[in-house]
Amino acid sequence: MRAILFGLGLSLTMTTPAWAQAPVVRHQSAASPEQAVFRIPSTDIQCDGQAVQPTYSDDLRVETTGPSRRDRTAVSLLFSVDDTGRTFDIRSPQTTTPGPIRVIIPTDIASQQEQAALAAWRFEGPRRDCILTIRYAFQPLVEATTSDLLRYFAVTRTRGPIRDAVAARLAGPDANCGGERRGGRAPRVVSYPDYKIGQRPPPGGQSWTVVRWDVEADGRAVNVETLGSAGDTAFDAETRRAVSETVLESGAPLKGCVFNFYRNGENLPAPVMQQISDDPRQNCPPEVGARFQPRAASETYPQAFRDRGIEGWARVRFDLTSWGEVGNVTLIDAQPAAAFGDGGVRLVRTGRADSGFDAGIRCVAPIRYVLSQSPGAEASSTSDNAAD
Repeated sequence: MRAILFGLGLSLTMTTPAWAQAPVVRHQSAASPEQAVFRIPSTDIQCDGQAVQPTYSDDLRVETTGPSRRDRTAVSLLFSVDDTGRTFDIRSPQTTTPGPIRVIIPTDIASQQEQAALAAWRFEGPRRDCILTIRYAFQPLVEATTSDLLRYFAVTRTRGPIRDAVAARLAGPDANCGGERRGGRAPRVVSYPDYKIGQRPPPGGQSWTVVRWDVEADGRAVNVETLGSAGDTAFDAETRRAVSETVLESGAPLKGCVFNFYRNGENLPAPVMQQISDDPRQNCPPEVGARFQPRAASETYPQAFRDRGIEGWARVRFDLTSWGEVGNVTLIDAQPAAAFGDGGVRLVRTGRADSGFDAGIRCVAPIRYVLSQSPGAEASSTSDNAAD
């Protein structure tokens, strides 16, 4: 008997355009800037035992930890590459159980950031048996290089005392802007970058640029410079123009104002959901699907993938009693990364169904993660709040 699939569409709406997305506020693990230690990633990639390089990649996050917690020294991810060069089947090692029908064990949530980054990268394809190894070097914040400070400031996207300390380092020893974009001063004229200028990242990709400048007594920006960026020189110049044309209220001169701009690629659609093979042990009448009621919530969508505009799907197997209770929930497959399976399992596990005459055995629910982008949204509607 062909495995029966229920249509459980999950559609979540991003309120900001994918190319001008606001930062994500995350917990900072270190107690204070003085104690903070940067965990700086470097990568090694092999396919079929041969070293390979991506044709597109973007910066991985620089995380922070405390001086006594340096246990996460490396992360490994298995993946494949399709004919178009896109990565899929991203998962941690040993997350798949053997058998005629594959079952994936949900992965550690801490690896979602790395999974989401790899889902946006591109390679020459097709390839199989690939592994990405991310190794971490540890560096106290007070000794960090400008390059590492920029990656933390622009890519990691946190708020709090550690980010403030990083901003102060980037601002310079004579800065008095207070780590704020405008030093607490109201603007008289605000100019926004044209986000269509330059090379937009590919779907799922991210780019950034960090700008530093001073403000004269009449509120005009001077000495505008790019401290660092993902490498799009045309967009770097456009952000400098926007900062130069923004005018604040008059007041005491300011030095060392720092701000970062972001740009994301378009949403990356999920890979095609392939038909699964027959399951001879399945007994799942069609009316079970009409009775089942999933409980979707915004946290069901893996946040790291939502940040990048990457869509996906999961296929979850479960049993359903005649009185409506769900049990034996397992993840069969999730694409493009195993992280989508975590939300899918929670969605099915917390669902219920109306009581009925029939029970369902080894039912299969396909769950699609779809992001909607606001039509006609302008960069100016969000870029003013895109960092700090």
